[in-house]
Amino acid sequence: MELSVNGAFVYFTIPIFGGIPITQTTVSFFVVTVLLCWLSIYFGKRLKKRPDGKQVLIEKGVMMLQKMVVETMGAHNVGWTPFIGTIFLSSICGTLIGLTGFLRSATADISCVMVWAVMVSVIIWYHSIKNNGFLGWLKGFTQPIVVMTPMNLVSEIAQPVSMAFRHFGNVAGGGVITSIIYAALSALSVAVMNLIAGNGWLVSAVLLVVSAVLFLLFKKKGKKVFLVFAIISAVLGFFGLLQSTGILSGVPIMAYGIPAVLSCYFDLFSGFVQAYVFSLLTMVYISGALPEPAAAEQ
Repeated sequence: MELSVNGAFVYFTIPIFGGIPITQTTVSFFVVTVLLCWLSIYFGKRLKKRPDGKQVLIEKGVMMLQKMVVETMGAHNVGWTPFIGTIFLSSICGTLIGLTGFLRSATADISCVMVWAVMVSVIIWYHSIKNNGFLGWLKGFTQPIVVMTPMNLVSEIAQPVSMAFRHFGNVAGGGVITSIIYAALSALSVAVMNLIAGNGWLVSAVLLVVSAVLFLLFKKKGKKVFLVFAIISAVLGFFGLLQSTGILSGVPIMAYGIPAVLSCYFDLFSGFVQAYVFSLLTMVYISGALPEPAAAEQ
């Protein structure tokens, strides 16, 4: 995933309310929303009493999500399962959409995850006021002593900010790191290929001969280090020969592979982890405002 450090590109501006910019993030998350709505309709229609195929997998996923909600929030909050599932899937798809190459990861924009975090805080405040009354909710800011009121207010503000920046920072930071490494490898590739091709086909031929010798040593002694250097020499010699003959010129061959591996971590693994962490924090915070009826009465 390549990520611009200048932020989301503005495609156009709707000339109402002082101008509403339509950015890469807006388009990406609109695509994610349409995709999730379509998948919900597709997998939700023609359900069978005896599930098979795709329905088995979907029901298994829903049951796992429901179990996680019950274990984290309590059985009385099981109704929050669709909301948590929406947050989780929106986060994952919002991150993975950056792998398309032409759409930006929605979660790499602070405005996207900040909306989720503020929404969670508003839900918490609403239920706190509903259960304790407005004065009871305000009383929570003055406990245990009046002096702590500023700290409690800061805590209420810091909660959505920390949730948003944790998610945004990991996704955006990973994208920036991948982009920087890609640019560095591209420049290194151009420099090395020009150096090899600058002497015509001679250096390329020597590298291919060295590769053949190293491969023979690997077959004889079985040491993998010979195989690794044989492959490197063969690749440099082959692409250097193509560049010296004009068939291949300016292609950053060294930039292929390593950024893809990093993308697997930052986009796939880290994307799933951040979606899980954000969903888990959402469940913990909301469950704090919605205790069991018996516990609330005490």
